[in-house]
Amino acid sequence: MKTKKNKTEKEKASAKKLVEKAGLAIKHEFYLEASWLLSSILERKIGKIREKLEPQDRGYVLTFEQSIRRLKQLHVSLAFPELNANLELTLIDQIRNWKNKRNQVLKTLAEGNVTNDRLERLAKEGIQLYKELNKAAKPLKSQYILSDGDGEGESRR
Repeated sequence: MKTKKNKTEKEKASAKKLVEKAGLAIKHEFYLEASWLLSSILERKIGKIREKLEPQDRGYVLTFEQSIRRLKQLHVSLAFPELNANLELTLIDQIRNWKNKRNQVLKTLAEGNVTNDRLERLAKEGIQLYKELNKAAKPLKSQYILSDGDGEGESRR
C-alpha cells in the first residue's frame, strides 16, 4: 500500500534530486545542464526565503530576476535584521551577475561561440553560489521555516 507524501516531503525529495543531478552533470561534463539545474535551485531557494519573510505574498510568483530584486530590497530596507546579519548584499549581487552570465551564454550558444571552459566556469560558480546561499540561509531557519526541499530541516517561528 502506498503512503501519501505530504508536500514538504515531496519538495525535499525533488530539490535534493536537483542538487544531485547538478553534481552528476558537472561530474560528467554536462555543464550547460548543470547551470540550468543550479539556476532552478537558486531560484527556488531565493523564492522560499522571500516568501518566508513576506508570508502575505505567499503564492505570488515572481521571476528569478524579480525575486533577486525583491530580496535585495528587503535587505536594504533593514526590515529583517536576521536577514541582514546572515545574508550579505554582495552574495545577492553575485547571484544576479551569475544569472546574467547564464543568460548571455544561452544567447551566444546559438552562434557557437561558447567554449566548454566557459560553461564549466559557469557551472562551478553556480555550485559555489548555491553553497554560500545555503550557508547564509541556515541561521534564518531559527526564525523562519525555510525548508525548500534541499534536505535541510524545518524550524519554527
